[in-house]
Amino acid sequence: MQFLGIGPLEFLLIIVIAIIVLGPKGMIKAARETGRMIRKIIRSPLWRDVMETSREIRDLPNKIAREAGIEEDLEELRRSTQRSLYDIDRSMYAEFKSPDGPISPDDQLSSDQSHKDDIEA
Repeated sequence: MQFLGIGPLEFLLIIVIAIIVLGPKGMIKAARETGRMIRKIIRSPLWRDVMETSREIRDLPNKIAREAGIEEDLEELRRSTQRSLYDIDRSMYAEFKSPDGPISPDDQLSSDQSHKDDIEA
């Protein structure tokens, strides 16, 4: 699991170094100050603007597709493709279930040969 590009062992190493450098009481004070600073940043108007801009950028491709009417075209293309596949499947099934039964490879070869004979004649 990575957080800000730092793995769990690296995070543990940073904590150990901070305890050695700051000491237990200094760690508590540093954590409290860090928490206050993060809270101040998150509640600032600048942070709200950044988050709103980020949301707009994430929604931009969908918004462009809606405004251009591409969604309807894509949906129509999907329906058309599904309909074509259904028609192909149905026609192949009907051909396979013909009254004469399925065509064997030998029957196909003999019908091709007779067709060639008709053309040559």
